[in-house]
Order: sequence, then C-alpha cells, then structure tokens
Amino acid sequence: MGGGLAERYRKSMRPHDFGYAMYKPPLYSRLRPGLLGYLDEDREWHPLLDLTKHPIFNLTTNQPADSQRYTRFATPVLKTPDSRSWEPRVSTKHSETAIAINCEADALAAALPVTVGGAVEYASKTDFGAILMCDDDVVNEGFDVRDPFLKWLKNNSAALLEDFPDLGKHGVYIPTWTYSASNIHINAWEGSRHKVTLGFHVGATGIGAIGPKTSWVRGRTSNGWADFDDGKKRVVFFTGVKVSYGIFGPREEITKKWRGAQKGKFIVVGQAEDEACEAEIELFGDDYSQITKW
Repeated sequence: MGGGLAERYRKSMRPHDFGYAMYKPPLYSRLRPGLLGYLDEDREWHPLLDLTKHPIFNLTTNQPADSQRYTRFATPVLKTPDSRSWEPRVSTKHSETAIAINCEADALAAALPVTVGGAVEYASKTDFGAILMCDDDVVNEGFDVRDPFLKWLKNNSAALLEDFPDLGKHGVYIPTWTYSASNIHINAWEGSRHKVTLGFHVGATGIGAIGPKTSWVRGRTSNGWADFDDGKKRVVFFTGVKVSYGIFGPREEITKKWRGAQKGKFIVVGQAEDEACEAEIELFGDDYSQITKW
C-alpha cells in the first residue's frame, strides 16, 4: 500500500471522524473544496483542476481548461465557514496519564512553563502513535453536497485519464470539505516507548474536566515535533469524493465482464471509443465506514 509514516498517521486519526488526515498539511490554496487532484505514493497532494472557476481552470498550465474536452461544472454554494478551538487530537490505542504539577520543580521536570495547572502524558500502546495540535482555531468549510462532483467525474473521466495519466494509478480526488488552521504541530513516532507530555492552562481539575477554553502547551517528548506555524492556512483533514480506475482494455471485453449492478461502479469509455476501463466511486471522510479500500 505504501505511504509510510503518512499512511500510518492517516489510519490512526480516522476515529476522530474528520476525514482524511494529512501528515504534511498542504496549503489551503492547493487543497480546498472544489480543487481536483490526486495523492501520490507518499500521500503528497497534487492539484490539477479548479472546478470552481468558469471556465474550469487547469492548475498545471495556469490556463483555462479546454472547454471542448470538459463539460461545464455548476459550482454549488459554499457553506459559510465555521471555526472553533480544538483540544489535542491523539491517535488510536494510546494511554493517558495525569501528571500533577504542584510546584515549579514539577513543571520544569516536564519541560513545561511554571504557569501550567496540570499535565497529561501520552504514550502509544502499539508500535505507532501521533498527536495533532492546532494552536489557533480550526476552520471547517466546504460544500453540503457531493452528487454534482460525482456526476461531473462520471462524465469527464475519459478526458481526465488522457490529460493526466497519473490518475490511472492514483485515482482522482475532489475535496468537498476541509478542516484547516495556520499554527499546526504534529508529532508522530514508530515504536512503543515514546511519550509526549502536554501541559494545560485554565481551571481544569483533571483529564475528564478539561474544557473547550483550556489552552495547551507542548512539554517533554521523546520525539520531535513537525511545526507548520508560518501563518499560512493549511489543511489537516479533508473529506470528499474519489474515483479509482482499472486498466483500459478492449471495450467489448470489459463491458462483458463488468457487473454494472454493483453500487458505485461505472464504465469509462476511452477517447478512441474502442477501449474502456472499470471505475469505482468512493466517498471518504466523515462517512469512512462506507469505504472498502481503506
């Protein structure tokens, strides 16, 4: 399957139910609702087309796409962005241990400011663990519908595969919803002995009592942080639609073998019309339980 640490990070963050977790958060300008692209072997995002512009814009040439090759897309209305503060998002299968901070020495021993009111030590119970921290508010925004994007993909897959051959290997994604921030810190590690200590401020009396107004600070860790804190908006999770493609073959043979009654599958006829391939739709993100290839 590939993907290395980025793939393990994505899987470990699935239970938070925010969608596809990005280990290396891309700039929002490159991954935002309505941009068509793909994720490569290392889970790096590559945008190709901007469906929200009229005519559709080709991001690889910085020119409008050929209107003769692609059908027009009627962009749905974007939902008004919403934002809120997040507590640390921790990977699955981890332990949490409360650490009492009773004096200055306790804070210094945990590499925390002396003003913290308490601390939590996180450790993984398996050979992988990760923590995502967003120091500023997380903005969620996008489209409330997905069907228009799926219909457009069905009608334009042949042209997409011809213009962007990489999609045959990686599939094509259209994000329809994103969660983004501009002060992001990610700690991911392999091995079962790593630990991360986080301190918190504001009248919390224990892990279960930590509320939405609690602020967090990073303390002692056995593994370094990856910081994305340059003030640029980046995507930490996204949801949307994906279509994966089979290998083109003679159209008659593929059509004969195709079980068209299967939900989420359709046939893509090549530009020459004598070849075809099978395509499969995947909805991913907040409804990840529907996905069969994760």
